[in-house]
Amino acid sequence: MKKYTKLIIAALLIIVSCLGFGRFAFGMVLPNMQLSLDLSTTQVGFIGTANFIGYIVGILFANVFYTKYTTHKLIFVTITLQGLSMLSMLIFDNYLIISIFYSFSGFFAAIINMSIMAHISNIIPKHIRGKALGIVISGSGLAIILSGQIVPFIEEFTFHMPWKISWAIFSLCVIIIAFLCQAGIKKHASHEMPKTKVRAKKYFSIPSFWKISIIYIIFGITYVVYVTFFVSTVIDKYDVSTQISGNFWALIGFCSMFSGFIFGAIADKVGPYKSLIFVYILQTIAHFILAIDISSYAIWISAIAFGISVWSIPSIVTLLTSLHFDVKRTAQVLSLVTLVFASGQAIAPVAAGYIYDITKDFSYVFMITASLTLIAVIISFIFSKQEIKQVH
Repeated sequence: MKKYTKLIIAALLIIVSCLGFGRFAFGMVLPNMQLSLDLSTTQVGFIGTANFIGYIVGILFANVFYTKYTTHKLIFVTITLQGLSMLSMLIFDNYLIISIFYSFSGFFAAIINMSIMAHISNIIPKHIRGKALGIVISGSGLAIILSGQIVPFIEEFTFHMPWKISWAIFSLCVIIIAFLCQAGIKKHASHEMPKTKVRAKKYFSIPSFWKISIIYIIFGITYVVYVTFFVSTVIDKYDVSTQISGNFWALIGFCSMFSGFIFGAIADKVGPYKSLIFVYILQTIAHFILAIDISSYAIWISAIAFGISVWSIPSIVTLLTSLHFDVKRTAQVLSLVTLVFASGQAIAPVAAGYIYDITKDFSYVFMITASLTLIAVIISFIFSKQEIKQVH
């Protein structure tokens, strides 16, 4: 593991920037953005959806760029462009224009995320790959912790659109990380690619592709609703301050830093599908608590259950991709699987916002997501009984 320390640290910082500050910090600034710009929940949901539409488009280009350019150059350029697109969101107050720039951010995030995850899968040996991917994905949790403390602090001392100051800080951090991560990636600059290309439609007839995709699209729908509307839900249902909701948010981030490593290690030992059973049980608990009327103390349980399990799913999905398919094809298959996943996360925010605007109650939203995660528990159990066969 020591041999790959610099690469793992660099990859962790990359996830902090492209997913952590670029996507998950948005849930923390969302309530003030909605208030400052006088937006409906459907409109702020649309901004989130725009990001994921950009992410879907980015996935379509990710494998092409990954095979054409060296990883460290590709990631430097795309992280820098993502940071600039995030900064551009601050210039305007019209939610449609903000959505356009946020879609660019999602586009670059997809290329960054796909590239670094495929790179890790190519470089890290199989016997420690689950742990390594788990550590890398914990970068999202670190960003959530930071955003959970930075945003309330800024709001306490800023009276005019404090979300813009917070978002500017996150954007600049993204650009700085573009420079910081270079040395670690250059240390393992090469990645092995297949000698012959395989048409994407070939994978659509392979059962293992759809096994992974079904598990991942459920995650895409449910987690994005949680991270987008958790703070808004807590404020709406329990009338707590931004400071207190920020503490809940930071707790999610803290717990999530360990989720990938814990369940990645479990996946290395007992198998990825068996570990997903426990992961989705925790996810179901987290969503169900927000769906019912219960003491505010239960929010702590929801935050812990969600955080301790959430980022294990992308790392386990990446592990599953490398186990079901030849490692040389990980980038291509992972891009396709993530495309299915991203279609779910693109629709979910605006759909959830629309449901809330109609019902004026987030309980209906989280009852739906809790039902979906429960279905994922059952599916994971069924798949755990079947042998993993690699497709070459």
